[in-house]
Amino acid sequence: MKNKTDMDKNMFLSKKKMKLWASILHLIAFVFFVTGISIIFCNENFNKGLLWMNAENYEDSPLFMSQVDSDISLLFSYANLKNIFETDGKFDINKDIFGLNMGPSNDVDFTVGSIIEYAKRHGYYIDEHFQLSITDQKLVDQIEDTSYFVNYRTYADSSGIAEPGDGYISMKTAITESLGLLAIYYNAYERFVLAPSNFRYRLEYGEEVYTNDRTLNIKSVYEYGKYVITSSQGMVVDTNLRTVPKELSYYAEKLTDKLSKPYKIYIAINTVYTATDIYAVGNVNYLSQRRLYVIGLVSVTIGMIVMALSLAYLVIFSGHSDDRSDIKLNNLFDVIPFEVKILLLIFATVIAFTANNFIGQRVMHIYIEKKHWNFADQMLNYASIYLIALPIAFSILREYKAGLLWKNSYTKVIKESFSLHMFRRSFKKKLGSNFLILILVDFVAMAFFLLTTINEKSLLGRLIIFICFILFLIINFIVFNRVYKTAIAFDQIAEAIKEIANGDTRYRLKEDEFSGREASVVKDLNNISKGFQGAINEQVKSERLKADLITNVSHDIKTPLTSIINYVDLIKREKPENAKIQEYLDILSLKSQHLKNLTEDLVEASKVSSGNISVDLRDIDLVEMINQTNGEFEEKFSEKGLSIISNAPSNGVKIRADGRHLWRVLENLYNNAFKYAAKNSRVYIDILSDEKTATFIIKNISENPLNMRPEELTERFVRGDVSRTTEGSGLGLSIAKSLTMLQGGKFDIIIDGDLFKVQIKFEKVE
Repeated sequence: MKNKTDMDKNMFLSKKKMKLWASILHLIAFVFFVTGISIIFCNENFNKGLLWMNAENYEDSPLFMSQVDSDISLLFSYANLKNIFETDGKFDINKDIFGLNMGPSNDVDFTVGSIIEYAKRHGYYIDEHFQLSITDQKLVDQIEDTSYFVNYRTYADSSGIAEPGDGYISMKTAITESLGLLAIYYNAYERFVLAPSNFRYRLEYGEEVYTNDRTLNIKSVYEYGKYVITSSQGMVVDTNLRTVPKELSYYAEKLTDKLSKPYKIYIAINTVYTATDIYAVGNVNYLSQRRLYVIGLVSVTIGMIVMALSLAYLVIFSGHSDDRSDIKLNNLFDVIPFEVKILLLIFATVIAFTANNFIGQRVMHIYIEKKHWNFADQMLNYASIYLIALPIAFSILREYKAGLLWKNSYTKVIKESFSLHMFRRSFKKKLGSNFLILILVDFVAMAFFLLTTINEKSLLGRLIIFICFILFLIINFIVFNRVYKTAIAFDQIAEAIKEIANGDTRYRLKEDEFSGREASVVKDLNNISKGFQGAINEQVKSERLKADLITNVSHDIKTPLTSIINYVDLIKREKPENAKIQEYLDILSLKSQHLKNLTEDLVEASKVSSGNISVDLRDIDLVEMINQTNGEFEEKFSEKGLSIISNAPSNGVKIRADGRHLWRVLENLYNNAFKYAAKNSRVYIDILSDEKTATFIIKNISENPLNMRPEELTERFVRGDVSRTTEGSGLGLSIAKSLTMLQGGKFDIIIDGDLFKVQIKFEKVE
């Protein structure tokens, strides 16, 4: 016995250790997850998507292609701007840029140098990123907004200096346009001429050549890592790049507007990266960032998987121990109500956020770049919330497993109290609560009287105040007593009304226990109860007599009618030679069968109305039953030229109904459509299904006008054919509706002009 106890103890300790190790593993995985998220987020290419870092080599990456596309665009911009800012291949500050007519006989030409000087004086400059910037907005605002007639703008057309008539332009606009182009020129000149570059190019437009590598030709271009070759003589772009550079051909053709000559374009990127330029730096950064991205993804993946597994283990076994079948709770924390734990969570979170703001963030900012401070602060706060919420969540989980979460909550107490005192209270209880409020008001009044008495100097004044206070209390008590008795009377009347509404028409109140207006109400209520009881008795008696009459008459008719049908059948078997006799026999057989059906319908209608009919509810596939019914009536419908258009779900729809009664409902509806639908028309059968209900719909165009309300058609002996030219008892729809409701369904008739529609709804069975 002792050995078994020790074994159980060891097993318990083992389970306890397993949960401890699972908790430690979860925290380690959480650190991995946070670290991985941080590595990915702080990556320079984070917002560009995973595919941006998918390629193993920089040259195969979208980042490389983006840089190539950018350089090609910049290259052709440079080719367009060379003739504007250069003379004989050198930058020329004396080149004319634009000319304005600033008054009569006052044509002013602006050179590159004058523009630069004007821009400096008015607060403009080009920054280290070759962007047009402003030093002082006030200086910029001093530039006049007057528009001048444009004589020419060398950058505005393809032929150089434009003819007069280009319109008007302000000085500010002209300056910003020209400076923007100058910034692009500076950037390109720096990238392709002054600085060493792994981007090699050669643009040939006839005799005009633009290049930063005189040795670059059709043969040498293939020696570089990446290249692209194109010419005006073909549409094929020869390249080993990942994709064809965007709009290369467009830029090349666009340049022919200025240089209207055949062109050849050679572009190569030295992937050995002998020059320290943007490509060399990009290659190093890409490989480093990709490596970090992979590490981050692996860390996030491992962290998520281990966190999920360890969390699942802790959720499953939280509160469980090997030596106990019930849930083990921490008596110090788990028994605390749920609402208190939520408040503790909020309080701890506020404390953690405050500590993070004053201590944690300041420490992190020492080691983290400024551009990542916001992310680091958020991650610190999120991690704090998670670590604080985790033990509280497990405590709530253990309490839930033990079935005490709702039982121990303050919400339950408040709900029950609120329900008891607000929703379930009687008049007298509500009045009792109001009386407590009244007492509080009286205490306030008493305090007021006391203060008034203290401040009153004369003895007579104090005595009068005291007497008034006593009278105030007496009047309160008298009024409350009267109202309280009235409330008790209303409670009893309300209870009587409730009982009568629930069907107890024999319920009576003792009239001698009430007085005044309440006594009159009680007397009227008792009379109403007696009237209901009498009316119900008469109705029950009348229905019983009608049911008995119908049953007896039907039985009395059925016996001779059966004999008539049998004798008619015997005569028909004799095969009389007289054709007239045979015709009479057929008519007699038809009419007697109709009379038999009418009799059976009467008996069934009587049984349904009296409730004297059994119902055997079972699970039925409505789709299958409708398909069978369609097959049964297809041949019959064809006699009248009717075609069935059925729309039903491919999968079954289960409902709970009596198969025999449901078939009778469908039979009556289909027969009704056969009798009253217009010849050579269509009968539409639909089955609709949602989450809770299944709906059967049958609709057709009536042959005769429907000049009655839908509810009238379900009354007994009412027919849609007012002229009564068709065979029918007028009971089909009434029986169908009664049988549907008897099975718990809903039966509706909708009439829209000559459109007749019946809709039956049943609850679905999953």
